[in-house]
Amino acid sequence: METYAHSFFTWALSKHGVKAGRAAGVAGAVGAVLPDIPAFVGTVYFAVKSGGFWVEEDLERIYFSGPFGATGSALHSVVPVAILLGLYWALRLGRSDRRRVFLWFLLGWFGHTIVDFLTHVDDLRPLFWPISSWMWASPISYYNPRYYGVQFMLVSHASMLAIMAVLLVRRLRRYRKTGPPKE
Repeated sequence: METYAHSFFTWALSKHGVKAGRAAGVAGAVGAVLPDIPAFVGTVYFAVKSGGFWVEEDLERIYFSGPFGATGSALHSVVPVAILLGLYWALRLGRSDRRRVFLWFLLGWFGHTIVDFLTHVDDLRPLFWPISSWMWASPISYYNPRYYGVQFMLVSHASMLAIMAVLLVRRLRRYRKTGPPKE
């Protein structure tokens, strides 16, 4: 799934779905972006280094090898985020995380990892790294038209539009009843 879609859906779920609040929504959106940050940094690095011209080896180093690819693989693994979620509950951090900011950051990260596992066909990451290098090619791609990528993109973007429309209608109805929001 596209990074912005991970972020949007996590924000919508945390802020408007379970009503965890604004801070939790922002934290969830940031957590959902986290696994792709090494690829963004690597892209900028190699674009600057090469003057904006790509070579195939650069893409390999951005996504799968070298410091950017290795970090991306670690962040796309469920192992580190599952350990952190386990510690969150074992140490009862929810008592001090009243607004659930850290919890939603971790849930955004975890959700990104799981959705990528379910929607990547040819750009795979090991789900249980560093414990195992096992990878699975999903039958559905978030972008590859040979694996329902067009349909997936239509559904995901239509879902985002539908959510935005519902939120806009809610806000307009609330505005008519109470006037402008007081923030």
